[in-house]
Amino acid sequence: MVMRETFTRLRREVEPRWVSEYCAKFYPDKPVRYRVPLGPIPEELVAKYGLSKAIRAYRPWRPEADALVIGDRRLILIEAKVFKVMDGISKLPIYAKLVPETPELNPYKTWPVEMQLLVVKAIEPWITLAKDLGIKLVEWAPTWVQEVWIQRDLYWTREAVELRERRKEVLRRLGF
Repeated sequence: MVMRETFTRLRREVEPRWVSEYCAKFYPDKPVRYRVPLGPIPEELVAKYGLSKAIRAYRPWRPEADALVIGDRRLILIEAKVFKVMDGISKLPIYAKLVPETPELNPYKTWPVEMQLLVVKAIEPWITLAKDLGIKLVEWAPTWVQEVWIQRDLYWTREAVELRERRKEVLRRLGF
């Protein structure tokens, strides 16, 4: 029964919940923003709509950090990656460079930015790459995130494949 939910679910949002729990545990007294859009707004949009409306209009095209903690005279950019850790390592330095250009973060544009990447398990080459780029790898995951990580290895087992095939057949019969 548990396997059915695990292997046939279309999508689940693991990282937002994980980041939220992490921030609540380690930064309970600090202001935290989630899914933070980063980067400048095109001048043409600002001229046409004004800054406030241009920010809203351009939101879909801006990259988003999972979280931003407003610390004591520093900002902490947080990304979480269960599987694609290299994506997080690649994104964080770019995100940090975008902070001073982000209009919503203008009051903090001169503050130093600490980059943190939440991972289930820190392994090479991630450890070395993160260190070289100034990223702090944070090896912290509640039990439910660890279970998601472990389930990845079970994805191609015979039982999991059969469950997915049965689900696909039901969906085909229903016209999906």
